[in-house]
Amino acid sequence: MQTDETPVKRTPRSTITGWYHKFEANWMVPGDESSTDRFYLIRYNITANVIANLVGGNFFAGLMLLLKADNSFVGLITMIIFGANLLQLFSPYVLERFERRKKLLISLRVAMLFINIVFIGIVPLLPLSNSGRLTLLALSVFVVNALNALMAPGFSVWHIAHIPQRVRISYFSVVSVLNGVFVAVVNLAASRAVDSFKQGGNELLGLGLLRVVALLICVYDIYLLTRIRELPRTDPVRKIKFSDLLIKPWKERVYLRTVLVVVLWSMIANIPGSYYTVYLLKDLNISYSYITLINMFNVVALVLLTPLWRRLIDRSSWLKPLSWAIMLFAPHYLLLALVAPGQLWLYPVGAIMGFIFLVGISLGFTGVAYINIPKENQTLFIGFYSTMSNLGALVGASVSRAFMTAFEGTSFSLLGIPFGEKQVMMMVVGFLMLGAGFTVRMVYQRNALEQAET
Repeated sequence: MQTDETPVKRTPRSTITGWYHKFEANWMVPGDESSTDRFYLIRYNITANVIANLVGGNFFAGLMLLLKADNSFVGLITMIIFGANLLQLFSPYVLERFERRKKLLISLRVAMLFINIVFIGIVPLLPLSNSGRLTLLALSVFVVNALNALMAPGFSVWHIAHIPQRVRISYFSVVSVLNGVFVAVVNLAASRAVDSFKQGGNELLGLGLLRVVALLICVYDIYLLTRIRELPRTDPVRKIKFSDLLIKPWKERVYLRTVLVVVLWSMIANIPGSYYTVYLLKDLNISYSYITLINMFNVVALVLLTPLWRRLIDRSSWLKPLSWAIMLFAPHYLLLALVAPGQLWLYPVGAIMGFIFLVGISLGFTGVAYINIPKENQTLFIGFYSTMSNLGALVGASVSRAFMTAFEGTSFSLLGIPFGEKQVMMMVVGFLMLGAGFTVRMVYQRNALEQAET
């Protein structure tokens, strides 16, 4: 006898509950006390990125322009940021002396946020000459990044203790997606708000209100940090010799291969700098709105493709999918180099292609720093990793500046497409990035051969 089965109707509430349980599975492990800490960490990552975008990026560039900063000063600020972050190398010299670091790290973050949000925000209002304000701004940027350099390795070691290998990929996947979505929404709302103030001749007031919002979010940001437990250290506390900072990382041959991966990426990815954006805005007269619209596709790529890249990493390793993502990311530079009058359609094609593979690169690098990291004095090695990453970025920025100076005014045609120095630079970066992808692949193979973590 056959009976008809009535399909169960899912209510909107049950559907939302089901989605939440799937979302929760990315960090929740039954019986693991760190599950609660990971939930706090997810929210902290969102608030930290939202704060950084409200006072940084395009809005900080707008503040510099209001202070009449020229191209030379903008370039100087970039060099200051990378240079100050090189101080991460010396972070373990301070942090490794403390058995408990949570209170110290939170205090440093409070100081950093105060200078970055409040003090820099009032610099335009101070009764100083324009050059005096710019000098004070540069000094403030150095202090902010120096404080960040001092505490960043400590934050990494504190937080990664709650993210064991079994949940690391899924955790970083959900963090990447949520950060992308929240930052995109906040940037869009903040941009519209500042634009409306700018039309009324009050751009500085608009930028100031963003800093007020950022300051309010800081309260929640610090609260979240206070709720994340600091797990007891497994290695004995000992003072690190100054010589250890300069010598010990170079003795860890396997970990140096991990560092090579981030150095190559940081160096090559930072060569274009803001030069290509200037090319779009100045030479091709493409509007800010159009560039922002195209950049919104990055959020779509994050939401749709993060699960795919997560599965690839889960089935293989961190480095193998990362190497393929970098190699496939390289051609987008070649497409962007071909963007010219009459070829503007190549810009969205190249940019969206880049977003697709950038998802895999971003997700891959969330775990790279911890590949084959020695178990003792991890703050030292995280500091070394971050320092070398910033050194690579500094080298990349220096190379691009030297390249633009040497080839300034270059002009020729290839297959009927006009080329200038900025397009040539993008072509060179494309080939360099392809080489970087092959190198990461070789590191993966070497690790696999030695049965090291990949």
